Amino acid sequence: MAVPEVSRFRRRAHVALFDATTLTAKGIKEQLVARSFPTASVQLFTSSSDPDSNLTEYAGEAMLVTRPDIDTLENLDIAFLCGTRQEGETYLDWAGRAGFVAIDLTRASSGADNAAPVNASVNPEAILERQAVIPTPHPVSQMLSTLLAPVRRHCGLEEAVVVVLQPASERGQPGIDELYQQTLSLMNFNEMPKKIFGRQLAFNLIPGHLAEEARNVSATRADIEREVRRIIGGDTSLAAQVIQAPLFNGHAAMAHLTLAGGKGREDLLAAFKGVAGISLGPKGVGATPVERVGESGMLVTGVEPGLGESSFWIWAVADDLAGGTSLNAVRIAEILLEARFQRSGA
Repeated sequence: MAVPEVSRFRRRAHVALFDATTLTAKGIKEQLVARSFPTASVQLFTSSSDPDSNLTEYAGEAMLVTRPDIDTLENLDIAFLCGTRQEGETYLDWAGRAGFVAIDLTRASSGADNAAPVNASVNPEAILERQAVIPTPHPVSQMLSTLLAPVRRHCGLEEAVVVVLQPASERGQPGIDELYQQTLSLMNFNEMPKKIFGRQLAFNLIPGHLAEEARNVSATRADIEREVRRIIGGDTSLAAQVIQAPLFNGHAAMAHLTLAGGKGREDLLAAFKGVAGISLGPKGVGATPVERVGESGMLVTGVEPGLGESSFWIWAVADDLAGGTSLNAVRIAEILLEARFQRSGA
């Protein structure tokens, strides 16, 4: 999807970000500016009463962040919910009560009904089927649905087995800070903080089953598998494992894909060509999370034979802070503004 021009829209939108000092909100603000989203006004809210959390910036200018008041939101068009799940639950019913559309990045609305979360690259039609609240996928589900949807569409994907390396940024700024502090503590032989990850992450790997046993995950592997299937549709057999890696940001996935009989390597490569947000790279070039920092979109490389004639291993990497769920949320807002609001004559 090309970056939209403001002239493409008949009107500008009144926009708000709830919990606007979070890492998620930072990504939303950057995408709104980078994509020239046509804002009539921008309001920044916080759930915190801490004075240190009440100042941020938008488009390079300092802005005060205030506590939201539903009685002042009558002109609001679109709100991005960017805080914790608990904070998101606080504001979910505000959208219906005040007449705006909430794009939920907190997972507070996940599983609330039978509708799939929206990946604007895969199931954009679901946007206009929703009413007041539009849920977005878990970051891992966002990556996997973006990766697997074109394969399923063009190659008849029969089975996918995927291992995802998840960065500390999935826990927001507190996750990045804890990984940093753990690294310093190890270097200086000091006791390390473990509030966010529950154990040592620096120079270590934490498998998903340990995090799930400690109830230290935002979504279980079953949640992610179910979410991806709902987004891409069909009855694809999917098994996913998530490993917490000592990365500050950037997702990486190693996937074994079984295609429909007779489909080969060239069919798989052709499935990715021309897909917005996915690029194919030479084997090994720019193919690590560190090398993708600051790059938007996903790089797919390392295509190698798998267990059968129509099965292959692939490697995919993406900088979640340069795109991922933040970019997806802004693309949802663009579709809303172009379609729903224009049709309503607002």
